[in-house]
Amino acid sequence: MTTSLPLPSPHGDRAALRVQHELLRFVREAADSGAPLPGELELTARLGCTRQQLRNAMSSLEAQGIVRRRQGTVTTVDPVALRLSVRLEEQFEHTDLLDRLGYRARVEVLSSGASTLPPQAAALMEYPTAMPAMCARKRWHADDAIAMVADDVVPLNDDTEMREGESIFDLARRVWGEPVIWEVSTPGVALLGDEMASIFALPPGTPVMTFELVGVGASGRRLMYSLEYHNPAIASYSIVRTVRPPWHGA
Repeated sequence: MTTSLPLPSPHGDRAALRVQHELLRFVREAADSGAPLPGELELTARLGCTRQQLRNAMSSLEAQGIVRRRQGTVTTVDPVALRLSVRLEEQFEHTDLLDRLGYRARVEVLSSGASTLPPQAAALMEYPTAMPAMCARKRWHADDAIAMVADDVVPLNDDTEMREGESIFDLARRVWGEPVIWEVSTPGVALLGDEMASIFALPPGTPVMTFELVGVGASGRRLMYSLEYHNPAIASYSIVRTVRPPWHGA
């Protein structure tokens, strides 16, 4: 049995948020195809909005550098700026990530309960495998597709239980009395086995991106572990790296 977790109510004008979300769908399509965005009249008709609502949404995306507008020419999408909206070195809830891309996002808990630390998590966190832990498997939806599945683990020092709708970060803070302030994130690739393929509603053997995460608090204590499986067809990540000058020659 699964439990749907309600998303928080969005702040501000719901109509404006709807227009921006729907506009982002056209932006993603334009970035994939290299084509310009449709004209203002076509967009307002297809989005069911006013010209002012469309212009406000365009202004927001333009301020982020995602769209380029020039008087008398077509509006184009900068695919690099769009990728920068999903940064690997930033941490935020996956529903927020999907929201940034204009998807209708929801998350459900597939399983949750007290157990002991899985061996892989125990080894990285340097805790004994017999240590009690809260383990949860969650699945994120983006529109009608599965975007991510995560196996979350928080070591327990008492009989704490996970609250409905609580994120792994909130649980770790509540259990250990300090927040996760940084993560060690190791990317990888995996081929979906039968069980995970069924959860993703994809064929077995489909490649997915993985992130193995260890969250650390200010004290240095390792507070949480997560193994995430991402559908790369839904969201791709970018990372900004500094290019070092060739001090030692070209």
